[in-house]
Amino acid sequence: MRKFEGMLLACDMDGTLLDSDRCISPENLQAIHYFVNEGGLFSLATGRAFAAVTDYLNQLPVNAPFSLLNGSLIMDAQHQPLHCAGMPVQSYALIEEVLERFPQIGCEVFLPEHILVCRMSAETDHHMRVLHLDYTCVPTSALPDPSGWCQVNFTGAPDKIAVLRAYLAPYSDAFSAVATMPTFCEVTRAGVGKGTALRQIAADCAVPHERVFAVGDSDNDLSMLEYAAVSFVPANATSDILQRADVCVGDNDHHAIAQVIDYLDGCVNT
Repeated sequence: MRKFEGMLLACDMDGTLLDSDRCISPENLQAIHYFVNEGGLFSLATGRAFAAVTDYLNQLPVNAPFSLLNGSLIMDAQHQPLHCAGMPVQSYALIEEVLERFPQIGCEVFLPEHILVCRMSAETDHHMRVLHLDYTCVPTSALPDPSGWCQVNFTGAPDKIAVLRAYLAPYSDAFSAVATMPTFCEVTRAGVGKGTALRQIAADCAVPHERVFAVGDSDNDLSMLEYAAVSFVPANATSDILQRADVCVGDNDHHAIAQVIDYLDGCVNT
């Protein structure tokens, strides 16, 4: 039996796997290959859309289903959609209400394989250009059935997004809102997150809970860190997340994932 046989490691990208230049260090890459070669299942768990991770997937030996868009979309190891959480029917009304009340807010709707932009903001324009994302601008009246949506992302200046997040708080029975950066308010179906996705991936791979591990650095990682048997957090994580970690490793500029795998290696050898 290989050393990491039956282990599943879910890894956040920005601020965790990726360094400050959004690169994967050779040390992290070597450690991940070692983990996979010794039987481990390596999965990504990111808030990014698929088009924003393809360059990294070409580098990484991802051999398990992985989650995108804060757990609302799970792709299989062959990069095909496997599970889409969908959005509630109230999503139409929510978008129209937000766009009417907050005229400076942009709106992006993520489908499993495409992005629809209902309103362009400076932040959405930057988002699409920097990550080279293809999109189609549509009026809200042309949006498809929300049961096939993954996520709605409202974009804007940090002060406007902070007000929007507070405004959305009463809607928590239907929607979950997180922010991976100050200019985003990422909305999924209530109860959907990286934790529910990791639970589904573990079930799909027949990995028992005690063999599930996760590493992440921010609020949208919390649900998967809480689900994992052992949670790892890089030193650059927010203070709230650091307090919830089972194990703290070095920051994302000092090969955090290599340190996670080294820790797991030590556990196997004891």
